[in-house]
Amino acid sequence: MRDVFQCLVEELQQYPVDSKAYQVLRFMAEDKLRALDNGRNEPLTYERPALMAGVVGANQHVQMNPARWLMAGKLEHYMDSIMPSLSQRLRAAGLNHKPAVRKDNERGGAGKQLTYWLDTEPLDDEYAASTSEIEQLSVRYQRSNTGAIEPSWLFRLIFNKGELKNRSHRGYWLIGSVVFTLLLLALWLGLALFGQVNRSNPLTLGQIINLALLASGAWLVWAQFGLPWIRLVDHRVVKAPLMTLNWKELSAELEMHRDSEGNQWTRFVRFSAECPICSGKIELLPGKPEHRLPLVGRCAESPHAHVYSFDRTQLTGYYIGPKLQMKS
Repeated sequence: MRDVFQCLVEELQQYPVDSKAYQVLRFMAEDKLRALDNGRNEPLTYERPALMAGVVGANQHVQMNPARWLMAGKLEHYMDSIMPSLSQRLRAAGLNHKPAVRKDNERGGAGKQLTYWLDTEPLDDEYAASTSEIEQLSVRYQRSNTGAIEPSWLFRLIFNKGELKNRSHRGYWLIGSVVFTLLLLALWLGLALFGQVNRSNPLTLGQIINLALLASGAWLVWAQFGLPWIRLVDHRVVKAPLMTLNWKELSAELEMHRDSEGNQWTRFVRFSAECPICSGKIELLPGKPEHRLPLVGRCAESPHAHVYSFDRTQLTGYYIGPKLQMKS
């Protein structure tokens, strides 16, 4: 039994995910492993308040509703999502059992707190037949640690170690700067176009060049300073504009996420993975023109052939490139 939970802990440590289900499952798995090391084989049961206290902290869990903090079914769904790769790890270790999430009350409700514990069950052959397909067509992304990406000197004044709390004085200052810049851009563009329209003389080549430079400058400011922050609210992950990065950083992403208390944060990160086809490095790049997805994982060695989807919450992706020619 210990080896089963050891594999679970290793799987969770290798592929960290920014979600409550991940944090709760890792807390339960590590706690279970420590209990087994101390000779305790009985089930370790947890009600949701206890799980919240263990993950968030004893001083903060009182302020939140346990039932809303951890919705029913979240742990089971997350366990199912990691089971394909976890099954490969278990089989490689020569094990024939897998971890499972148990609970004693399906619905919970007022006065009926859900009680969770970890158990084991036989490892079936659900994923065994498609192991080679899973290895070939799926990837696991890794998120860089907070502070690993160095912003430009201006954004270092706003982001503390590459991270910013949205509802803070720095966050409001950033939002105000973006709005002010866009308004100033619109005013400048409107005045410039108004001046060109009211000219009585025919357009000259110099005026056409000025209009082209005006449009190029307006598009550059919009693309680098306005559009990414607007898209970040909807997409949660966008490519970081070059003006926000240190000159040593070639590529990175901006990610908006919530902490366990519901506060929104924005941080500089880098998502990467290893291409299972050619072992090249996978980076997030725009999905266009081949795909309608905002961001996809593209292999550096073959960016238009080895293409993968990107799921921020699960840190997983599946092959979405051209049809592969399988070897017979």
